[in-house]
Amino acid sequence: MSTIDTFIDNFQFAGARPSLYQVLITNVDGVFESSDSMEMMCKNAQLPASTVGSITANFLGRQIKLPGVRTFEDLTLSFYLDEDMNVRHQFEKWMHAMAKFKSAYGSNVKIGQDGIASTIWVDQMSKDETVIRTYRFHKAFPTSVGAIELGYDQGETIEEFTVQFAYQYFDVPSPQQQEINSDKE
Repeated sequence: MSTIDTFIDNFQFAGARPSLYQVLITNVDGVFESSDSMEMMCKNAQLPASTVGSITANFLGRQIKLPGVRTFEDLTLSFYLDEDMNVRHQFEKWMHAMAKFKSAYGSNVKIGQDGIASTIWVDQMSKDETVIRTYRFHKAFPTSVGAIELGYDQGETIEEFTVQFAYQYFDVPSPQQQEINSDKE
Protein backbone atom coordinates (compact mmCIF):
# COMPACT_ATOMS: atom_id res chain seq x y z
CA MET A 1 0.00 0.00 0.00
CA SER A 2 1.31 3.42 -0.93
CA THR A 3 1.66 6.02 1.79
CA ILE A 4 2.99 9.54 1.92
CA ASP A 5 6.15 8.23 3.60
CA THR A 6 6.89 5.72 0.81
CA PHE A 7 6.25 8.45 -1.76
CA ILE A 8 8.68 10.80 -0.01
CA ASP A 9 11.27 8.02 0.38
CA ASN A 10 11.39 7.69 -3.42
CA PHE A 11 12.75 11.24 -3.67
CA GLN A 12 16.21 10.46 -2.30
CA PHE A 13 17.64 13.76 -3.57
CA ALA A 14 14.47 15.90 -3.27
CA GLY A 15 13.79 15.70 -7.02
CA ALA A 16 15.59 16.88 -10.15
CA ARG A 17 15.29 20.64 -10.66
CA PRO A 18 14.57 22.11 -14.13
CA SER A 19 16.54 25.26 -13.25
CA LEU A 20 19.83 23.36 -12.92
CA TYR A 21 21.23 22.95 -16.42
CA GLN A 22 23.89 24.24 -18.79
CA VAL A 23 23.98 24.51 -22.58
CA LEU A 24 27.03 24.49 -24.81
CA ILE A 25 27.02 24.95 -28.57
CA THR A 26 30.22 23.92 -30.33
CA ASN A 27 31.87 26.41 -32.66
CA VAL A 28 31.30 26.37 -36.41
CA ASP A 29 34.52 27.64 -37.99
CA GLY A 30 34.11 31.09 -39.52
CA VAL A 31 30.34 31.02 -38.95
CA PHE A 32 29.42 30.71 -35.28
CA GLU A 33 31.52 31.32 -32.19
CA SER A 34 30.20 30.19 -28.84
CA SER A 35 31.25 31.89 -25.61
CA ASP A 36 30.93 31.67 -21.85
CA SER A 37 28.48 34.56 -21.92
CA MET A 38 26.28 32.66 -24.36
CA GLU A 39 26.19 29.74 -21.94
CA MET A 40 25.21 32.12 -19.13
CA MET A 41 22.58 33.93 -21.24
CA CYS A 42 20.65 30.75 -22.09
CA LYS A 43 17.39 31.40 -20.25
CA ASN A 44 15.87 27.99 -20.89
CA ALA A 45 16.17 24.83 -22.92
CA GLN A 46 13.32 22.62 -23.99
CA LEU A 47 14.38 18.99 -24.33
CA PRO A 48 12.42 17.69 -27.33
CA ALA A 49 9.95 14.85 -27.24
CA SER A 50 10.43 11.80 -29.42
CA THR A 51 7.79 9.47 -30.81
CA VAL A 52 7.88 6.01 -32.36
CA GLY A 53 5.21 5.71 -35.02
CA SER A 54 3.00 2.68 -35.40
CA ILE A 55 2.70 0.62 -38.59
CA THR A 56 -0.47 -1.39 -39.00
CA ALA A 57 -0.27 -4.74 -40.81
CA ASN A 58 -3.44 -6.70 -41.51
CA PHE A 59 -3.32 -10.44 -40.89
CA LEU A 60 -6.29 -12.83 -40.94
CA GLY A 61 -8.74 -10.01 -40.34
CA ARG A 62 -6.78 -8.56 -37.42
CA GLN A 63 -4.69 -5.44 -37.20
CA ILE A 64 -1.18 -6.11 -35.99
CA LYS A 65 0.74 -3.05 -34.77
CA LEU A 66 4.47 -2.87 -35.35
CA PRO A 67 6.94 -0.18 -34.28
CA GLY A 68 7.67 2.35 -36.99
CA VAL A 69 10.09 5.23 -37.43
CA ARG A 70 11.24 7.28 -34.47
CA THR A 71 10.79 11.01 -34.97
CA PHE A 72 11.67 13.92 -32.72
CA GLU A 73 10.82 17.57 -32.37
CA ASP A 74 13.26 20.45 -32.87
CA LEU A 75 15.44 21.68 -30.02
CA THR A 76 14.38 25.06 -28.64
CA LEU A 77 16.66 27.38 -26.66
CA SER A 78 15.79 30.84 -25.31
CA PHE A 79 18.37 33.53 -24.57
CA TYR A 80 18.58 36.79 -22.66
CA LEU A 81 20.09 39.61 -24.70
CA ASP A 82 22.70 42.08 -23.44
CA GLU A 83 23.33 45.49 -25.02
CA ASP A 84 26.30 44.20 -27.03
CA MET A 85 23.79 42.03 -28.96
CA ASN A 86 26.54 39.42 -29.47
CA VAL A 87 24.44 36.36 -28.66
CA ARG A 88 21.78 37.24 -31.24
CA HIS A 89 24.41 38.39 -33.75
CA GLN A 90 26.08 34.96 -33.66
CA PHE A 91 22.83 33.18 -34.53
CA GLU A 92 21.95 35.69 -37.26
CA LYS A 93 25.45 35.29 -38.73
CA TRP A 94 25.01 31.50 -38.68
CA MET A 95 21.67 31.71 -40.51
CA HIS A 96 23.15 34.21 -43.00
CA ALA A 97 25.90 31.70 -43.82
CA MET A 98 23.20 29.19 -44.76
CA ALA A 99 20.90 31.54 -46.68
CA LYS A 100 21.60 35.18 -47.46
CA PHE A 101 18.88 37.84 -47.67
CA LYS A 102 19.68 38.93 -51.25
CA SER A 103 20.48 35.48 -52.63
CA ALA A 104 18.94 32.05 -52.56
CA TYR A 105 22.32 30.62 -51.57
CA GLY A 106 24.49 30.75 -48.52
CA SER A 107 28.25 30.64 -48.44
CA ASN A 108 28.53 27.33 -46.59
CA VAL A 109 25.57 25.01 -46.90
CA LYS A 110 27.38 21.71 -46.31
CA ILE A 111 26.00 19.76 -43.36
CA GLY A 112 28.92 17.34 -42.90
CA GLN A 113 32.53 17.89 -41.84
CA ASP A 114 33.52 21.57 -42.04
CA GLY A 115 29.91 22.53 -42.77
CA ILE A 116 27.32 24.67 -41.01
CA ALA A 117 26.28 22.13 -38.36
CA SER A 118 27.25 22.06 -34.71
CA THR A 119 26.89 19.78 -31.73
CA ILE A 120 24.75 21.14 -28.90
CA TRP A 121 25.16 19.78 -25.39
CA VAL A 122 22.44 20.18 -22.78
CA ASP A 123 23.53 19.03 -19.32
CA GLN A 124 21.13 18.51 -16.46
CA MET A 125 22.84 19.25 -13.15
CA SER A 126 22.37 18.05 -9.59
CA LYS A 127 22.15 20.40 -6.63
CA ASP A 128 25.86 19.78 -5.95
CA GLU A 129 26.67 20.99 -9.53
CA THR A 130 27.58 17.60 -10.99
CA VAL A 131 26.25 16.53 -14.38
CA ILE A 132 23.56 13.89 -13.94
CA ARG A 133 22.46 13.56 -17.59
CA THR A 134 23.68 14.90 -20.90
CA TYR A 135 21.84 15.20 -24.19
CA ARG A 136 24.00 15.66 -27.30
CA PHE A 137 22.28 17.01 -30.44
CA HIS A 138 24.36 16.15 -33.53
CA LYS A 139 24.65 18.15 -36.76
CA ALA A 140 22.38 20.90 -35.41
CA PHE A 141 21.71 24.20 -37.14
CA PRO A 142 19.29 27.06 -36.46
CA THR A 143 16.04 27.11 -38.41
CA SER A 144 14.47 30.07 -36.64
CA VAL A 145 15.75 33.08 -34.67
CA GLY A 146 12.67 34.40 -32.90
CA ALA A 147 11.32 37.91 -32.60
CA ILE A 148 12.31 40.37 -29.88
CA GLU A 149 9.41 42.17 -28.23
CA LEU A 150 10.01 45.93 -28.10
CA GLY A 151 7.62 48.40 -26.49
CA TYR A 152 7.36 51.45 -24.26
CA ASP A 153 5.73 49.26 -21.61
CA GLN A 154 8.75 46.90 -21.49
CA GLY A 155 10.89 49.03 -19.13
CA GLU A 156 11.30 46.41 -16.40
CA THR A 157 12.27 43.45 -18.58
CA ILE A 158 15.36 42.15 -20.33
CA GLU A 159 15.12 41.45 -24.05
CA GLU A 160 15.00 37.78 -24.93
CA PHE A 161 14.56 35.63 -28.01
CA THR A 162 14.19 31.98 -28.95
CA VAL A 163 16.26 29.91 -31.38
CA GLN A 164 14.91 26.72 -32.87
CA PHE A 165 17.35 24.06 -34.08
CA ALA A 166 16.96 21.13 -36.44
CA TYR A 167 19.38 18.27 -35.86
CA GLN A 168 20.04 14.85 -37.32
CA TYR A 169 19.77 12.85 -34.09
CA PHE A 170 20.48 13.07 -30.40
CA ASP A 171 22.09 10.70 -27.96
CA VAL A 172 22.70 10.41 -24.25
CA PRO A 173 26.41 9.61 -23.87
CA SER A 174 27.79 7.46 -21.10
CA PRO A 175 29.31 9.35 -18.13
CA GLN A 176 32.85 8.83 -19.53
CA GLN A 177 31.91 10.74 -22.72
CA GLN A 178 30.21 13.67 -21.01
CA GLU A 179 33.12 16.11 -20.80
CA ILE A 180 32.35 18.99 -23.17
CA ASN A 181 34.56 21.39 -25.09
CA SER A 182 33.27 24.19 -27.32
CA ASP A 183 35.91 23.59 -30.02
CA LYS A 184 35.45 19.85 -30.49
CA GLU A 185 32.59 17.52 -31.15
